[in-house]
Amino acid sequence: MPELLLEVGCEELPASFVRKSVAQLQTRVRELLAEAGLLGEASGAEEVAFGTPRRMIVSFPDVKERQADETKEMRGPAVKGAFGADGMPTNALLGFCRGQGVDLANIRNDGAYVWVSKHIAGQPAAQLLGEILTKAIRGLTFDKAMRWGSGRQRFARPIRWILASFDGQVIPFEVEGVAAGTESRGHRFYAPAPFTALTAKDLIAGLRDRFVEPDPEVREFMIRDGIANAAEGVPIVEDDLVDENVFLTEWPTAIEGTFPESLLNLPEPVLIIAMAKHERMFPVRSEDGKLTNRFVFIRNSGEDETVRRGSEWVLNARFNDARFFFAQDQKFGMEDFLAQTERIVFQEKLGTVRARTDRLVRLAGWVADAPGASSEERALAETAAKFAKADLATGLVSELSSLQGAIGAEYAAREGFAPGVVLALATQYDLSKIPAEDTPETRTALRLSIVDQLDKLAGYLGSGLEPTGSSDPFGLRRCATVLIEAAWRWNGALPPYDEMLDAALGIYRDAGLTLDAAGAQAAFADVFRARYTSLLPDVRFDILEAAKLPDHPWEVTLPQGVRFRTEVLAQLAGNALLVQTATRPLNLVAAAKKKGLAYAFEDPLRHVTPDALDSDLGHALLELTARQEDAVFRAARERDVAGLATLIEGLVEPVNAFLEGTMIMVDEEAVRFARLTLLHAVSLQFLAAGDFTRIE
Repeated sequence: MPELLLEVGCEELPASFVRKSVAQLQTRVRELLAEAGLLGEASGAEEVAFGTPRRMIVSFPDVKERQADETKEMRGPAVKGAFGADGMPTNALLGFCRGQGVDLANIRNDGAYVWVSKHIAGQPAAQLLGEILTKAIRGLTFDKAMRWGSGRQRFARPIRWILASFDGQVIPFEVEGVAAGTESRGHRFYAPAPFTALTAKDLIAGLRDRFVEPDPEVREFMIRDGIANAAEGVPIVEDDLVDENVFLTEWPTAIEGTFPESLLNLPEPVLIIAMAKHERMFPVRSEDGKLTNRFVFIRNSGEDETVRRGSEWVLNARFNDARFFFAQDQKFGMEDFLAQTERIVFQEKLGTVRARTDRLVRLAGWVADAPGASSEERALAETAAKFAKADLATGLVSELSSLQGAIGAEYAAREGFAPGVVLALATQYDLSKIPAEDTPETRTALRLSIVDQLDKLAGYLGSGLEPTGSSDPFGLRRCATVLIEAAWRWNGALPPYDEMLDAALGIYRDAGLTLDAAGAQAAFADVFRARYTSLLPDVRFDILEAAKLPDHPWEVTLPQGVRFRTEVLAQLAGNALLVQTATRPLNLVAAAKKKGLAYAFEDPLRHVTPDALDSDLGHALLELTARQEDAVFRAARERDVAGLATLIEGLVEPVNAFLEGTMIMVDEEAVRFARLTLLHAVSLQFLAAGDFTRIE
């Protein structure tokens, strides 16, 4: 089948946009092709989706030349309105026939309505693709978008060219005055002249001949291989920095530079973070692990020696500034920096960073006490919270903002702070840097991360500043992500986050700040609920919904429980009989609640009178449910996936037998109460695994 090729050329996209934008374009075009009936059966494995800072390329090698013809059954007016009393067709029927382009002789009468079979001829793909590609491009969304010129289109960066071909022919359409053609562009500086390409193969070959590597995986190999060959030592190769360089370049080349050895007297975090975070360079260690005065830089254009000199000059200037601020910082201690945070505003309505510190200390003590931490660990948590934001007042952080946390940890270590406090300060902005071991030090680090996010969420959500749509200017979704991941990292049970948020809101209240506590809690649950899809991408959608227990909104603030239920449901959701069985008592109890029928909501098994059940099958189910109640909820608390799954499976036969042999909604109130209460008790055991009504 013919190939569809699309390249959208634009000004340089931010590195973080490229991968998501290309994937979004590929998905959007594929969906629109499928919707139009043009996507071939073999499409998928051979599709191309490449991206660089200046272009997004997608290719579909299996697109149909035209839509298939189809026959649709069209319903006309009701029989009463289609024919008059004399049996003759009415104007309504005649108008229907004209509108459908059919002869009156071809209508059918099913006794209620008149029908006609309408043949719809498929359209050629060439007539449809222009609209499809226009819609796909205009439908792209970005974290930040802009308008340019007099256009109305919002896009990440201005579009400069569009290459669109189908079966070797241009697809005519335009977006914001840029007409589609068959020309692409090479490297901006090495080969900027246009060239023609009609297929993905020709385009990729033409780009490579013109110093553009379109495939991100190939660029990644070029970068990693180039770093290894260029470095005189052992380069520090962080995956995130490699990925950023992949999408900053079209023709990556690795070069090595140096800086004066005297600058190695600066703290190592300053050197590494300044190189990696601020200048996107790869630091180099010696074979014995010591940081050297060398770095590797990935260039996209220019001549090696010129780029090397420029990179060295920029880095030397950065390090000399850092050396000045480091020298100034040595005149003060952590207590001094803490006092200076009184001059830094946290948020207009929420006070200064110093005031926030007092809240963090109180909340750290509460969070430590909740699961029963020792007095020593509580003291570590409170000390870490006290000095967590002190480095915001340092000269180094004011100059290099990405040093937050790292500089606090460096200065705390120099003053002899406990290792647990130093670790907490160093890792407070990045959970992945906390070691996996369960120690007082790692627990202190996790506690600091937790209280930091809770205080921010309580303050911002309580002030009505919750995220809306794609807008999250204060990074509150990331706060929820950190809390969820911290809970998953925690060894053992944590108090529910909604209880912790209540504590944080109470601390704000004690400080004289009025917040909307109810609004904060509702928004808190909403933010949590939305995060699991991206954090558990491999979990089936309906299983994830069932695990979140939508009718019990605060369950989403227990991340350990949500993930546990996805694991249990993954074992049970394939058993159609079990899912159907579990759904029945849940639906019956929900229907009774909606009708206002009475049953015991709290502690239901203690309120079921066996005689009132008036059912041997009910007695058998009651006995089993009571016998395994403690085991079910213990398995849920202890996150015993296999144990809970086995107990849930054991309910299937007695529940089915009871429901098949017993009427629940009887007239006798006492009997109905007992039977509904028993079903509620059974429902609670099923809900320990998840809401089976959400399973498809």
